[in-house]
Amino acid sequence: MCLLLTYRLADLFYWQTKLRGSQYDVSAPMRRFIVGRYLTAFTLSVYSILFFDSMDVIELSCTLVVMSAMAGGAATVLAANKALSLSYAAILLIPLSLLCLFSTEDHHNIFGVLGFVFVGVMMSSARLSSKFTMDSILIKNQNSDLLKEMELKNAEIAESNLNLEEKVKSRTQEILTISRLDPLTKLFNRNAFSESLKLLIAKAEKENKPLALLFIDLDGFKNINDSHGHAVGDDVLTSIAHRLYMQAQNHEFLCRWGGDEFLIALQHRDEIEAKEFSTKLIHLLSQPIRVNSNSLSVGATIGIAMYPKHSKNEQELIELADTAMYAQKQTSKSDVRVFNDVMRESINRENRLKDGLSRALQMQQMYVTYQPVIDSQTGQVCFCEALLRWKLDGELIPPNEFIPIAEQNGFIHDIGSWVLQQACKVATKWTFDNTVNLSVNVSVSQLMHNNMLDVLEKTLKESGFPAEKLHIEITESIFVEDIQLAIQKIKALQKLKIKVSVDDFGTGFSSLSLLQSIAADVVKIDKNFIASMAEGGTAVIQATQHMAKELGYSVVAEGVETKAQADALISMGIQSLQGYYYSKPMRQEELENWHELYRQDASK
Repeated sequence: MCLLLTYRLADLFYWQTKLRGSQYDVSAPMRRFIVGRYLTAFTLSVYSILFFDSMDVIELSCTLVVMSAMAGGAATVLAANKALSLSYAAILLIPLSLLCLFSTEDHHNIFGVLGFVFVGVMMSSARLSSKFTMDSILIKNQNSDLLKEMELKNAEIAESNLNLEEKVKSRTQEILTISRLDPLTKLFNRNAFSESLKLLIAKAEKENKPLALLFIDLDGFKNINDSHGHAVGDDVLTSIAHRLYMQAQNHEFLCRWGGDEFLIALQHRDEIEAKEFSTKLIHLLSQPIRVNSNSLSVGATIGIAMYPKHSKNEQELIELADTAMYAQKQTSKSDVRVFNDVMRESINRENRLKDGLSRALQMQQMYVTYQPVIDSQTGQVCFCEALLRWKLDGELIPPNEFIPIAEQNGFIHDIGSWVLQQACKVATKWTFDNTVNLSVNVSVSQLMHNNMLDVLEKTLKESGFPAEKLHIEITESIFVEDIQLAIQKIKALQKLKIKVSVDDFGTGFSSLSLLQSIAADVVKIDKNFIASMAEGGTAVIQATQHMAKELGYSVVAEGVETKAQADALISMGIQSLQGYYYSKPMRQEELENWHELYRQDASK
């Protein structure tokens, strides 16, 4: 034991003089320390085993007390090493306790039990002490790290304060740059381009040079988005933006206006040069784009507005270029059109009609006319179609001109509700018998609106007009929007006992096969087929009549203007006829006078 303690003192002296206070590898000193403690515990344990048989009660009890005290001290002193503190008590006491427990002497057995109990207590105490010590060391180091971190942060703050003004300026510029760019294509956004265009116009005015503005709209991009997904669509837009960037005179002359629309300003270009540039640009943009494993293509339609010829204002110049693009799309896509005076007149008229529509009901400029529909078998009126008319400043505005404007600008809902109310009120008082129904046209946006059913129910309730005598006429263009939703709307109307007519059938999206799913009550054949019966319209009429008969629909032929047409349609079995041959659309008073004369003629 003396030799062992001498070794440990020498190791302590070496640590104090050579290692303490310096940076060193802790593994070797730690191993020597642990080995020394284990050898001490092992030596004391061997001592107790060797002299166990020669110990009397006093010596044995003193030995247990001394070794227990050493085990208790180890639980605290060695707590930084959990394994050492636990095993130290076990090595000291378990061998001696086992000898006592298996001894033939009763008092030895008691010492053995006490020894094992003390080992358990010491090991439990060692665990707790070890946890407490480790937590303390961890907290100490965390606090030390925190202090160091605080020092570093304070140093950083001090350094940041020195450059704060410069950083604020840099960040402000960065934010300003980001706010001016489209996040997807990195081109100028609307606000940035509008500012840039304003400066370009000022420069063009100063230099007395022309400026061309191109409004570019991609053709077929929606199909890519729908069929391949928005991620692929974004890749296509990015590729298109890159191609435009390579063609622009300056990145500040280029903009993503929104969606698949782009703008390019061309300095010092006249109309001819701008059109030539646009034609080449359409060809370039139409080249295939490789996205993943897909080869995709889009077209481009371009409208051009010129400074100063068309406008000197940047916003108006953009609007005019947009108008030219839209006008070209209406004619043919993937081509170029320059704004002209005809378009300007169209814009002025549209603005005039839009302004007039906002006050038309209030100024009592609108009225409802009624056109009878004749049963081809009986010759009697089977229903009357309510038709809206609008007279603005003495000019009768055609419905096909003002209805689209009303739809685009949100007036159609109030106007449509008013027509329903007026027509139902009149229909409750007219001179026809109970077999004559009322037909009212409803636009696509009206029918798709959430409150359409509420408006109908309220109108029928207030007017007292029976729902089963009301026809709602919809154009077949409704099926372009959403066929399933359209069918749901039709079924909802029929649930109220309202009949549904498909107007202008055969001219747009629908086909004969669509009759199988739309579940309408009446099909109205468009007047163009009536007018062209001699040139092939008869085949369409007969096919529609046959299909409708099989599906249980009624058929109405519109635009009947001659007796020959009426006779031909009657011979085909068409159930109902409508047109100027029988009557023009009339106001309520004219309708009643016409009906009286019509009955008198029929009786003759």
